Amino acid sequence: MIRRSKLEVFMDIMKVVAEEREMRRTRIMYKANLAWKVLNEALDSMEKRGILLSEETPSGVFVKLTPTGKEILDRFCEVESVFVERSDAAIQVMYPTTKMNALR
Repeated sequence: MIRRSKLEVFMDIMKVVAEEREMRRTRIMYKANLAWKVLNEALDSMEKRGILLSEETPSGVFVKLTPTGKEILDRFCEVESVFVERSDAAIQVMYPTTKMNALR
């Protein structure tokens, strides 16, 4: 089993949140395949940096990507694309859902 770096965890979280614009923490945990403790530490760190925003609503707490976070994600994907061969398989790895593929 290979551990992910903090950067990889942050980027996976940002990609997952970007797929649906806003998402609950539990759903992020499952889609990014993270332990609850790791997820919460990462989300707290990303909120402090202004990358993500947690918004409390009557139906629960939702996490959203800030404009700064979207910009960071876009730049990371641009850099990542230089090192990843452009093919349908590579795009699926970078953007695992069809929703994210439609955004590109």
